[in-house]
Amino acid sequence: MTTEKFCKLPLSILHFGDVYDIDYSTTNAVGFGYDSKSRDFKVVRVVEFGNKYGETDFTYRVEIYDLRKERWREIESPICGIVSGSFPSEMHHEGTYYWWAFKEGGTNIIHTFDMSEEVFGKISVPNNVAEEDEKYISMGILNGSIVIFHYPVTGNGKTFDIWKMEKDVVSWSKLLTIGPIFGVQKPLLFVNSDELLIDANEGQVICYNIKTHMTNVLPIKGLPSVYGTCYFDFDLQDERESHMNFQV
Repeated sequence: MTTEKFCKLPLSILHFGDVYDIDYSTTNAVGFGYDSKSRDFKVVRVVEFGNKYGETDFTYRVEIYDLRKERWREIESPICGIVSGSFPSEMHHEGTYYWWAFKEGGTNIIHTFDMSEEVFGKISVPNNVAEEDEKYISMGILNGSIVIFHYPVTGNGKTFDIWKMEKDVVSWSKLLTIGPIFGVQKPLLFVNSDELLIDANEGQVICYNIKTHMTNVLPIKGLPSVYGTCYFDFDLQDERESHMNFQV
């Protein structure tokens, strides 16, 4: 999904100066996606408020920016989870935005926002990753289904467990385990049903074939970043050479 355009958004309409004992606001979650009903792109932003004493107001507020109307508006929609800063994994898929989050008590969930209906929701995750805090967790798409990557934080040889969610049903099954693979950091995304891009050491990206277990180092321009959004280009050799752009 791309508009091939850049847009600088105006300042937020959610202010904290008129709220007693509130000194600052911070973004808990932000997502960008397409609303098929209005045929417009939207930005959704969840805002948390706090004060200089470290106290926060957990009645989050939500604003939406409509690209056609070029303005922010606030909506009333209950928040179902708090987006996790430990596992900054998020994505847009078929009109819904997904964040890795946790609910009250610290249990991991997937936090969702429907771009058309403008409502939040939550998806439970496999039991063995629901309370995981010692391994990285990220999300992806494989053959139209949501998948979870579950893998160690440290270690040279890493093993990736991949869980698949059944379409239209909150039911998970362990699809496969990849590895151990040495000299890699984290999975990025599936480029097709057989090939997975993996962030490797020393600024490299490899293409791993889950059927043949063969790896291919891809030349890239720019370096993936674990601290935020990063754009990079690479050339992928398939039946023909194609130039692809991805957002990680």
